[in-house]
Amino acid sequence: MAANYLPTDLSSMFNLSGKTAVVFGGAGGLGNALARGLAAFGANVVISSRKEEALKEGVKKIEADAKGGKVTYVAADAGKVEDIEKVKDEAIKEFGSVEILVCSQGFNKKHDIVEFDMADWQSMFDTNVTSVFNCVRIFGTYMKQETKYGKIVVVTSVRDQIATFPGGGNAGYCATKGALTSIIKQAATELAPEVTVNGIGPTVTLTPMMESIVPKEAQEIHIPKDHPLGRMAKPEDIIGAGVYLCSEASCYHTGQVLYPDGGLLCKG
Repeated sequence: MAANYLPTDLSSMFNLSGKTAVVFGGAGGLGNALARGLAAFGANVVISSRKEEALKEGVKKIEADAKGGKVTYVAADAGKVEDIEKVKDEAIKEFGSVEILVCSQGFNKKHDIVEFDMADWQSMFDTNVTSVFNCVRIFGTYMKQETKYGKIVVVTSVRDQIATFPGGGNAGYCATKGALTSIIKQAATELAPEVTVNGIGPTVTLTPMMESIVPKEAQEIHIPKDHPLGRMAKPEDIIGAGVYLCSEASCYHTGQVLYPDGGLLCKG
């Protein structure tokens, strides 16, 4: 498979048939939305997270959109290198190779910067940064050295560019997302030309978890007012960017972050 060239048939540039995607954090939220999009364009999809019941439910959602590919899961803790290796090996055993990696794992613990809990700081960096770096390192090495082809997509955030104001408590989260963007850029240079590495930086998104903690008034009035497109983001709003970055359509696109943010960043 030639790396980084558009197919001769331009109508097939988004076709993912015959390719296999591994999606960490794929059981729900943004990761599940991305997995649904990849499956809808023909990819085989392997999702992974720690909770098996959530993975089973996640597979059902993806299968409803799948077009020709198979969907499965591997329960694993991406914070453990041996578990990342297990996911890679299981995916290769099932499908023969892996061409696409999506890293969507991560969480946020809010503390004012003047009294930040350093245990939470370390925990966020372990999950949001170190586990993602190890996924990129392990799968990137495999793609560069063995398949000679690969697409890696890391979910970061608009918070790699702008702080939250008004409202604090996000120093740790913003720091981890800034770190991911640096990893994306450096990995893109080191894994080229065989592998492209890019990111998706969404704004605050109405995932099931966020729906339970963001007040209704904020969902319907305050957050939409901050975004030129006038509504709060849904998980499905990142699918287009994900399919693009995992397909041949993005063959000359690496080391970049796309921001499906409803226009938030253009406000400055």
